[in-house]
Amino acid sequence: MSLWWDQVIRPSFTPGDINARWDVLIVGGGFSGLWSAHHLVNSEPHLKIAILEKGRVGTGASGRNGGWASALYPVNDEVLGRNFSTAHISTLHHELRISIDEIAHFVKEEKITCGFHKGGSLVVARNGGQLKRLGTELAANEIFLNQSQTEKRILMAQALGSSFNPDCAVINPAALVVGLAKSLENRGVSIFENHEGRFTSENEVIVNGKKLNAQFILRATEAYHEDSRAQIPIYSLIVATEPLSDSQISEIGLADREAFSDASHLVTYAQRTEDNRLVIGGRGAPYSWGSRRQDSLETRSKNHEGLRKMARRWFPVVGKSKFTHAWGGAVGVARDWSPYVRVNSKYGEMGGYVGDGVTLSYLAAHSIADLLLGKKSVRAQLPYAQWKSKKWESEPWRWLGVNSTIQLTKLADREEFLTHRPSVIMQALDPILGR
Repeated sequence: MSLWWDQVIRPSFTPGDINARWDVLIVGGGFSGLWSAHHLVNSEPHLKIAILEKGRVGTGASGRNGGWASALYPVNDEVLGRNFSTAHISTLHHELRISIDEIAHFVKEEKITCGFHKGGSLVVARNGGQLKRLGTELAANEIFLNQSQTEKRILMAQALGSSFNPDCAVINPAALVVGLAKSLENRGVSIFENHEGRFTSENEVIVNGKKLNAQFILRATEAYHEDSRAQIPIYSLIVATEPLSDSQISEIGLADREAFSDASHLVTYAQRTEDNRLVIGGRGAPYSWGSRRQDSLETRSKNHEGLRKMARRWFPVVGKSKFTHAWGGAVGVARDWSPYVRVNSKYGEMGGYVGDGVTLSYLAAHSIADLLLGKKSVRAQLPYAQWKSKKWESEPWRWLGVNSTIQLTKLADREEFLTHRPSVIMQALDPILGR
């Protein structure tokens, strides 16, 4: 179990009769489904909405991610610029930024204790290659910090510099997802846990052999989508320390609880929690043949031990401190790394957040609510709205390509460590990946 769920009391719900007639039936009880219901009810309080969840609310990535509510988007501006104007891209980033503040307002209004704190995020360069990349890859709202400026915020070993982005908060995501679900029930939304909804070829939903009666159906299952070529599951693993002492924290920094990562190509992410634990995650687990989800990859000991070693390299003061939790989960990745929100008259689907889903799911859910209600809003016209990615390659090419990319990314990080120059491997790989 994740640290987050150890700190949360799961609620129980009394949803009523599942065979009632629903205006909107949402399959998936994570952030995508719950935020969609939130925005729909805010606009049209009379709507009769049901949420089906195979397990418990937040069972998937929503309740066990790294706890970053950031304004990050998985597709860079250069790639977005092939299909969208500069103004369109600027609007997307603006909407992501204000979504963080809207989530903060919701947390405050609903009195949700989820450790929400907006201290920004740091990406720390620990070799010359990383440092050169950071200096040339700053987003419009980011600033570069030299070594001494970096050390005023974070005392990561071998830090040479960093970039700082003010638009990021840290949270306990399980606490947020539970608070959101309880808020929805109080507003009349019916939440059916431990109910598996199976889709027919006509995008109707069957539960216990009976078709449910719904005017509109939304698939909000993200990495649990059954179409193995529409998106694939990529696994991210996380470890957490015991609460650290004040003296240890003084040798780590993060006085404003900044989210942080190093500047490696293989994704890392971390935060200091309210109770002074370090929570550190990263990618690198292998992709499974046929896009199968494997529970064993969520607890892969090799990756968890690698994260513990990385934590001690970053912060030697962690030393022999205990790591009390280790967990993981899958994120959904489309072939072009693009999120999507798609709606027709009776059916909608959303996902493909590539691990940036805490804020992005909130914004995408607002978009899907506006599209469903026929609103011609700014959020209904963002780049992911009605976006259709090409499919992933068939096997064995998909398995070979994805796992080769994981290994080449690790090799690129090794290259930068040895050469102190930006990786030639990644310069060749990025166009192939389509990012």
